[in-house]
Amino acid sequence: MGPLVVSGYIDIPNHPRAAADYKALGAQLEDIVSAAGFPMIVGGGTVEETFLYQVASDRVETHAVADNPAKNTLAYHCVMHQKFIWLWQALDTHTDQVGPLVWIDYGILHVPGVTAAVITDFLKRVVDYGVVTLPGCWPKRQEVPTDHPCWRFCGGLMVVPRSLVKPFCTMAFSTVFDRLAKTRHLDWEVNTLARLELLDQVPMIWYQADHNETMFTKAP
Repeated sequence: MGPLVVSGYIDIPNHPRAAADYKALGAQLEDIVSAAGFPMIVGGGTVEETFLYQVASDRVETHAVADNPAKNTLAYHCVMHQKFIWLWQALDTHTDQVGPLVWIDYGILHVPGVTAAVITDFLKRVVDYGVVTLPGCWPKRQEVPTDHPCWRFCGGLMVVPRSLVKPFCTMAFSTVFDRLAKTRHLDWEVNTLARLELLDQVPMIWYQADHNETMFTKAP
């Protein structure tokens, strides 16, 4: 069987991109996936309902803002990490789905070069690679920054075999919690992914791409 597409959206008050814009982009994505003939689950809720906010927000003393503090809020970091929860929930919901789970950011269609044709072609050829498969920009580095995003992985697209969803998501949050215990500082989910890769606990494959259509077109 084909893939199960997973995405999610939570409105973040005062976020630079308006909620209406996100919802319009997400609705287009849902239409594309449906027209291609694949199932899709879209997570939702509120910032306060995210796993990271509920479990660990009181452990955060500082959070990364880089050059865009209006975007990179504590709420934003909590929402971006929620993708690991949504993947886990999707696995439990679609117990009869045998294909891989494919995470696609809800607003992916704002990325240059990402079109309906690009997404459709990708979904029709994606398979269970046996490892977590992710596009990224940077080579692996042993030191992951804390004050700006680490673009080892792009973050907007992930292909996760069903057998690895729970180990992958468990290790993602274990990595976050370990980091918080040591630093009480929270940063981007792509930084979490880069740190997770260094642990070598879950099989992960990186392929060269950028924040454009190559995330889809360069996939194995």
